[in-house]
Amino acid sequence: MSFSKALEKQKIRSKYLAYRDYLTYPERVEKSKKIHEYLKENVEFQNAGILLVYMDYRSEVITTPLVEEILTSGDKRIFAPRVDGMDIRFYEIKSLDDLCSGYQNIREPLADEAKCLSMEEISAEKIFLLVPGSVFDKNMCRMGYGKGFYDRFLQKANHENVTKAGLCFDCQLTKEIPVEEHDIRMDYIFTEKQILHKE
Repeated sequence: MSFSKALEKQKIRSKYLAYRDYLTYPERVEKSKKIHEYLKENVEFQNAGILLVYMDYRSEVITTPLVEEILTSGDKRIFAPRVDGMDIRFYEIKSLDDLCSGYQNIREPLADEAKCLSMEEISAEKIFLLVPGSVFDKNMCRMGYGKGFYDRFLQKANHENVTKAGLCFDCQLTKEIPVEEHDIRMDYIFTEKQILHKE
């Protein structure tokens, strides 16, 4: 990627993260609840046996109450990400107590190989993947935070049985963002106001 394109992407990223940061905590709680409602009404979400979550950080769409609810119900197996070098790997969690402070103080599971999601499971199970980001667009494209953790994971997990769902507040949604050839589009984007679906 050229320096000018990287600079352009960073400018866009900063702009939409500022919009997100401007939301108060009570606003984020309320908007996140609405997103959870939309998620739980989604048929592909309902049918998935495995849910890959992210643990909310800073001003992201809050996922903790949703994770807690599903852990309590036992409806799905839940896996959370852990940073491993320049990649993320997902490990099964049975409760929020299985998480501890990790990369950038984000809550992560311990690196227990027996609980790590395998490539065989990714290609064989019905999986619903929740994806965070700084900004999403109407073409179902996503821009992350600049490290490429999810970009690399999405390349590996780009199977038809993996439903990729971007979560963001409506203020993080724009008409179009610059993308690379290798970028993977979302199947869904959920905001508190709308649900976008890949054609």
